[in-house]
Amino acid sequence: MRNKNFFWLFKILIFPKKHSRYQHKRLINSAILVALVMIPLVLSLLFMDGMINAIIAKYVTLADGHLQIYSNDEKIEQFAQQSDAILSSDFVVSSYAIIYSKEVTSEVKIKGVKESYFNQSRDEQLSVEGPYLHKEGNLSSVMISKTLADTLNVKVGERVAFMVVPDRSVSVVRPVLANVSSIYHTGYYELDNNLVFMNYADALRLFGKADNTYQEILVKSKNVNELGKIVDDLKNYLENDFSWATWDMFNQSVYQNFVTSRQVILVIFLLILVVAAIYVSSIAQEQVQDSIQNIAMLKVLGSTNSFLYYSYFGAVMVTIVIGMVTGIALAILIAKQLSPLLHYISTKEIAALRYYLLDFKLVIAYKDILFIFFSMIVISAIAVRFALKRVKTISPLKLLQQD
Repeated sequence: MRNKNFFWLFKILIFPKKHSRYQHKRLINSAILVALVMIPLVLSLLFMDGMINAIIAKYVTLADGHLQIYSNDEKIEQFAQQSDAILSSDFVVSSYAIIYSKEVTSEVKIKGVKESYFNQSRDEQLSVEGPYLHKEGNLSSVMISKTLADTLNVKVGERVAFMVVPDRSVSVVRPVLANVSSIYHTGYYELDNNLVFMNYADALRLFGKADNTYQEILVKSKNVNELGKIVDDLKNYLENDFSWATWDMFNQSVYQNFVTSRQVILVIFLLILVVAAIYVSSIAQEQVQDSIQNIAMLKVLGSTNSFLYYSYFGAVMVTIVIGMVTGIALAILIAKQLSPLLHYISTKEIAALRYYLLDFKLVIAYKDILFIFFSMIVISAIAVRFALKRVKTISPLKLLQQD
């Protein structure tokens, strides 16, 4: 009987009678406002996660790999071919130089790679004008970014000059001429601004010291959290120890910036949810204020404080959930249409946006959406709980008061 009464009151609160137009309209408006809060919040979260993940993917795939193994043992490639976790394994030569034209100089990272380095995974991360590192004549063959090409005012087939930065084994500065065989574009300014690919044989001749050569390994997406295990398996396979590093180790500042940015943004999101919860608590207060005499009547008829409290609590939370689900659904629909718009904006090369990666496929991160959803539920439940304390203070004598 008690449950029947609970659902009767709950139904009246959620679906007011036709003559209670104000209450009905207020519930609809409340749900709409909650939805309007959720739409930009979820879109911002999806954009943040999508952009950070896309930037990390470009750094990992093009700049550093998931793992760098500082060993020239040919058995590493045999292990990579046999492993179900490894996507590719490539010998790489890497060093730094200064690239310059008549008016502009810039410090760049040079990666010596073979044409086979640009597999399907790497092809998906960039667009290329011209053949990959095709060499003609005796000059070194390089592939530079569109950003650098525009800065230096060079095109495919033209020459650029490098001043090789000396290392511990070389005390002199060496000038190098190179031919631009192709121009690539990743869409991310920070990466494009300092990464140059060179023909592997030329780079090996220029930088072929032990400190500059390593094996760059890409792992499959499902195995990115198993890098330590992959290294242990490789050590057992080689029966030898070696130096190694993961991409976040030698890009610690970049990786830490991503982690910090994400944490700060999540804190901001939680603060927004707190503000939204304060608004939600006002919904509960208004419902109680409009129902003072009804609550007093129910108390006269024997309703307990807990019965009334949970009835109003359930009605408010259902309104919130309806608004949240509606807002999240609309945000996901909008997000699925954002990628073409972001791609269009990226083609405009707006200077203020060049430090952001805009040309990426926005993936729906359901785990993060659930985090926002349940965070809102918990914060709202706490706020509504405090707002409904007034139910206990309403006396049956209120029934004698006139509006």
